[in-house]
Amino acid sequence: MFRRAGTSAWKKYTEQFRNKPASYLTSFALLHEITAIIPLPIVYYTLDFCDIRIPVPEQAVAEGNRIMSKVRTRYGYEPLEADSRVMVNLATSYAVVKAMLPLRIAASVALTPFMAERFIGPFGSFVTKTFRKK
Repeated sequence: MFRRAGTSAWKKYTEQFRNKPASYLTSFALLHEITAIIPLPIVYYTLDFCDIRIPVPEQAVAEGNRIMSKVRTRYGYEPLEADSRVMVNLATSYAVVKAMLPLRIAASVALTPFMAERFIGPFGSFVTKTFRKK
């Protein structure tokens, strides 16, 4: 009498996942990582370009930059200036990407079937054919 809404729409994808789990898991993993990496520089440069100042006590910024300057000089990089907002912007970018986790997972799940069928599956077939023992 009662029918679940939307179950028939997902049947196609669940059947494909059963037949090719490696392609789908690889697609999801790649999409998940891509949605984590791409926003980092976008958020960072937006903060930097627009001069958005995250409210962090100046003493904390100076102390953090002092510690990071020690690490940077140890590895041969120039030290940070005491009032540099680079580390604050990096930490903020990381936090924004982490806060976007539900959105990133939803996008990864939605795009997984497309990527598995259009890119990962054909690439896997190509590799299998290329390196198959004759």
